[in-house]
Amino acid sequence: MANLSAMHKTREDDVLECFLYPKFCYTSNTDNVTETQLNEEIARYYQEIAPYTTDYIWHRDALVFRPRTKQAMMLERILENSMVIEDYQTVPHIYATLHFDEDIGDEWFTVFLIYQLTKVFDGLIARLVDSDGEFLLIEAANALPLWANPETCQDRVFIHDGSLHVIREKGKSFVNLLNNINRIPQNSRMSEKVQSILNKRIEIYPEEIYKRKHKARAFLPEKAASILRQEPGLIAPIIRTICHSDPLERKVCRAMRYFPPEQRTMVNVKMTKCLYALASHCRYTGDPRTGWNLPPASSTKYNAYVLGVKIACGLEMLVARANEERRKRAKNAAGMDNEGKLILNEHSFNAFLSRLEASGYFKDLLEGSQEREKLLVVAKDYFLKQLSLDDSLLHSSKTDAERVLEAWENIQTNDVEMYAQDEGTLSPADSDSWLNVDPAQLEMLLNQQWGNSKDKKHEHEPLSLREKVQAFLNQNSDIDGVQFLEDQSTDDNTRHDPDENGRMEFDADVFDSTLRDILDLVVPGGEGEFEGSSEGSLGGDDEDKGGEMDKYMRLLDSQLQAELVKEEEHIDNKHTDVVEANLMESIQGESGGSGPAGNIIGGPIRRLMHLQLQSPTTVPPDLQS
Repeated sequence: MANLSAMHKTREDDVLECFLYPKFCYTSNTDNVTETQLNEEIARYYQEIAPYTTDYIWHRDALVFRPRTKQAMMLERILENSMVIEDYQTVPHIYATLHFDEDIGDEWFTVFLIYQLTKVFDGLIARLVDSDGEFLLIEAANALPLWANPETCQDRVFIHDGSLHVIREKGKSFVNLLNNINRIPQNSRMSEKVQSILNKRIEIYPEEIYKRKHKARAFLPEKAASILRQEPGLIAPIIRTICHSDPLERKVCRAMRYFPPEQRTMVNVKMTKCLYALASHCRYTGDPRTGWNLPPASSTKYNAYVLGVKIACGLEMLVARANEERRKRAKNAAGMDNEGKLILNEHSFNAFLSRLEASGYFKDLLEGSQEREKLLVVAKDYFLKQLSLDDSLLHSSKTDAERVLEAWENIQTNDVEMYAQDEGTLSPADSDSWLNVDPAQLEMLLNQQWGNSKDKKHEHEPLSLREKVQAFLNQNSDIDGVQFLEDQSTDDNTRHDPDENGRMEFDADVFDSTLRDILDLVVPGGEGEFEGSSEGSLGGDDEDKGGEMDKYMRLLDSQLQAELVKEEEHIDNKHTDVVEANLMESIQGESGGSGPAGNIIGGPIRRLMHLQLQSPTTVPPDLQS
């Protein structure tokens, strides 16, 4: 689908992209959809998800919706110099991007929110993709139909009314595809098994929001404790900053100018389990010259002291970074207005105008005309807005740093004294035993998530060959061939796993049953066993067929037994063995020259010393030992 090429950009790792298509975006003229309409819709979305997101601690990014009109997307394509004609057909939508980094729980929480929105808002259709592509199909891979593969499903997976849909139609415009999903959802809705797998993945919310939280003790500088009381969500950038920092960035922690360690207090700090695990495995314990005065590692308060050091140092680094960035921006932006920004980026802006002219944006209007000036103002505004957006994206960590700096500047002395409390009044910290998982617990968790493969092996009784042939003949074929949808889950369980290093499992009972089914197709008989119609060879009385089969098997057994007895007699009576006589005759005929017998016996002569040669003089000299 060429009109979706805008979504084919190389995506960053650990990034989720959301494309939301309200009903009015594809049922009306796409040119008439305005940014105001989209912003009003975004406000309704925020109101709907507010009960879930109010106290939620995002690992890195919060879920932020942005409007995308058709004109804005066209300007964006031109600005990126990647204009394609089909891109103009892209439907206006609401866009969101989310960096979840180490905490994949943020991604699935967002999936839960989008599912909720599609249930509440009539006609809302959503697309969700990450760096792995169509990750929703990856989650339900074991239940997908045979035709569902990366080629047929790329950019064709949607969420509508709380269900997953995959479009199979080709050659239709994107607007028509969205309309078809809304009007006739049964044509694109995936099976109940696929829906149940995805519902199982997200039905843990909203309870999971509370389960993922962890309360820990931390011995913090008083200003640090006050900041976290005002902005509990700042704990995420604080811990990520200290855990991802290097020794050069940690130099500012030697002086601790903003959060000195002299006045500290014991407090409870709430964070996610992922953040607590990151902080626990961070080896940094502060500069010993700073004066943190840590207790012995055997003390029960050691973990609280170390966690307090890490949080305080993270805050120190963020405030120092924000101050440095503030000084740079003040120096660069002194007295610079929008015209100054255009002059500073004159080359980029001129290139942008040239691409607009080539694309027909100005509609061949005369220079200086009112209509052209209006279009030029829109282009300038978009270019300046894009510059600001790029700058904010480039310095995304600066936003968190600015928030910390503002909270630090707003701290009053009485705030610290007001919230000072005795350690004995604190509620106990949560247990962190979940950090340690033994093999038995891991096996149990894997079985809960994926099920026990040994138990699944015997869930369904395999069909006999006769039943499989009959099912094949009863199926309707399309361009992809006959599909056995009811057997797919069983077939998937028996597919080769490359991680098994080539190991194969052999089931003797299944092999014997399959062999008997194959032999049942053609019962051995006389000269005329292949004569007659195919119906005669495949049909017939089951009882007669069974009797012939027993006779055939008994005949095989008797022949094998006779051969075994003959072989034993042959070994006991070596002088009369026909093979030995023929071999001796060949050796004598070769008379020491090269030949088949000499080549065979010349190498392994010592292994054939058990042969009783009748006369050494008749053996060629090169074979005599």
